[in-house]
Amino acid sequence: MNTPTIYLVGFGPGNPDLLTIKADRLLRETQIIFYDNLIDETTLEIYPARKVYVGKRKGRHSKHQTEINEILYKASLEYTHIVRLKGGDPLIFGRVGEEIDYLRSKGIHIEIVPGISSASASAAACGVSLTQRGISSSVAYCTGHPLQHMTIPTADTLVFFMGASTLQEIMHALVTQHRSLQTPVAIVRNASLPTQHISQHTIESIIQSKYVAQSPSIVIVGDVLINP
Repeated sequence: MNTPTIYLVGFGPGNPDLLTIKADRLLRETQIIFYDNLIDETTLEIYPARKVYVGKRKGRHSKHQTEINEILYKASLEYTHIVRLKGGDPLIFGRVGEEIDYLRSKGIHIEIVPGISSASASAAACGVSLTQRGISSSVAYCTGHPLQHMTIPTADTLVFFMGASTLQEIMHALVTQHRSLQTPVAIVRNASLPTQHISQHTIESIIQSKYVAQSPSIVIVGDVLINP
């Protein structure tokens, strides 16, 4: 009997053209796919495997993480080739660490397949590099929630995931850290998709206008955004 393997696969930012060759191959070979909220199920129609939705989004969880862990384990008792598909790169705010720990504790063989991060896709959509000689020698990926008890790094470029609902709090926190009010901010929604939307701001304009961002969005902060 073949040893079951669970592949923790990054789907990328959503555009199938940005799916890695290995991810595509695994999706074609697998018996069952457990996929996330940020993946358009119509893009999975070309794959013959059984598909199970286990998505999560803030305030609208279909499954709690502990339930997903158990579902994956039970699948390993029935199938030998399983894909756990996550949007973006599962290693960046994808909660894949919890699944890795749980599955390893159960003795399940896993393999991690990284994907193109939505941070990279958002920067590409803006036509900028997150690092640039003379402007940005450091970049930090940050979660946008919760902000309580969280220290925002002092990197030259900041990228906030899940930051739409706490955008105002993030901007005020940056001011507290003495970021210039004129620091550029880009808010990118649905990067790489036909519905992609980019809005350009400054910290000051977001605060003064009480700008409200739509989820899911990536928030990029830094001088790399000047004259993109």
